[in-house]
Amino acid sequence: MELPAGPYRQQVIDVLRDLVRIDTTNPPGNETACARYLADLLRPAGIETRILEAAPGRGNLVARLRGSGEARPIMLMGHTDVVAANPEEWQYPPFGAEMHAGYIWGRGATDMKQMVAVNAVTLLALAASGLPLKRDVILAATADEEHGGRLGMGWLVRNLPEILEAECAINEGGGGATSVGGRLFYTCQTAEKGVCRLVVTARAEGRHASQPRRDIATLKLARAISRLGDGYLQAHAIPTMRAALHTVAAAQSSYAAQRVDAMLDEGRIDEALAAAGLDAEGVRRMRPLFYDTAAVTGLAAGDPESINVIPASAVAYIDGRILPGQTREGFVNLVQSHLGNDVQVEVFRNQYSTGLESPFDAPIYSLIEEVVAERCDGAALIPWQCAGSTDAKHLIPRGLPVFGFIPSKPLPPRMSEAGAHANNERIWIENVPFALEMLYDIVARFCLRG
Repeated sequence: MELPAGPYRQQVIDVLRDLVRIDTTNPPGNETACARYLADLLRPAGIETRILEAAPGRGNLVARLRGSGEARPIMLMGHTDVVAANPEEWQYPPFGAEMHAGYIWGRGATDMKQMVAVNAVTLLALAASGLPLKRDVILAATADEEHGGRLGMGWLVRNLPEILEAECAINEGGGGATSVGGRLFYTCQTAEKGVCRLVVTARAEGRHASQPRRDIATLKLARAISRLGDGYLQAHAIPTMRAALHTVAAAQSSYAAQRVDAMLDEGRIDEALAAAGLDAEGVRRMRPLFYDTAAVTGLAAGDPESINVIPASAVAYIDGRILPGQTREGFVNLVQSHLGNDVQVEVFRNQYSTGLESPFDAPIYSLIEEVVAERCDGAALIPWQCAGSTDAKHLIPRGLPVFGFIPSKPLPPRMSEAGAHANNERIWIENVPFALEMLYDIVARFCLRG
């Protein structure tokens, strides 16, 4: 379904730049400014808009383009808050949305105001198309995702439960393209890892530093955390990643796919990734998606002002990322089994969320697969898992399947983007209208078929 004639390809670039210029660094957020901008953009096209503030300045926009109601709505979601940016560390002003060397530069250009812009202009184009849509199209542009979404999507599902009445949602997290063995594969996020952050404490008698011994707290802790090795603790191929790797291998041959499946069954993850045709960089990027991982991110012990005192305790902080199916208790026990009994392992400040997975045999996934094959020179779609966390965590447990897909073509040689949370965050300009054309096609077909 082709994007209708009109200013939309340029408009989506302009909208993205306008959104980047609104500083929504979280904290404090200021997302209401983005919500008002979007409402003013959509309302003249006859699109219903509501701005709902979870707290002063923390606004969420919910817009709805009405269809016939013959089928359940589809939701297009995205967050408008961004992480902090230090202008001194940027080549161009982080909230200037300047265009240089084929990119739009700015905080939020890739995470994720580009998708918010694409979603908004998709609604405008659908509203102008006159197509007989069988579904409503909901746009949710939300606050606070970078800090867990409690004032954003989490707040909406508690206070506006009708937002959950959609058949599915399209979110961030997928859509990137990678080449393996000469074949191009686009990702569609159907799963994301959970979080289980831990505090590890070693205790022992404190005394004067002139009397060192092997069992002091600092050495207990050092020995324990060294047993984590590279932090890849337990391998497991969830259905999403098993299907992804099988599809990539099958592009080589059925024999390659069978070998990869057998290696995954045996937990030989690195060998399976290499057998599927990934190069060393591809193995490095994909490996975390097959493991529960633990990264030591902080250490604390003693007081430099009392350097002559052996401390009675030493603490390590661990950022744990867990696969769907892993539990809080299971991960704590897993880490404890690596560290040994000289230390105590506890969940840090209740920072736990389960991993999530949506079924990739859903109609919307099949439709995305169809559009990718038609519009992207025969590329294939693979289900994917995000190593981080998105607002999908507020929806999937409540029965709303979420699919991450904001498509982007591979960059030309000698070009490189700086993505989410990076200094000099930027997006290749050509990928903005490309994403619009793809998403419009997907949503239009989905809403026409019902």
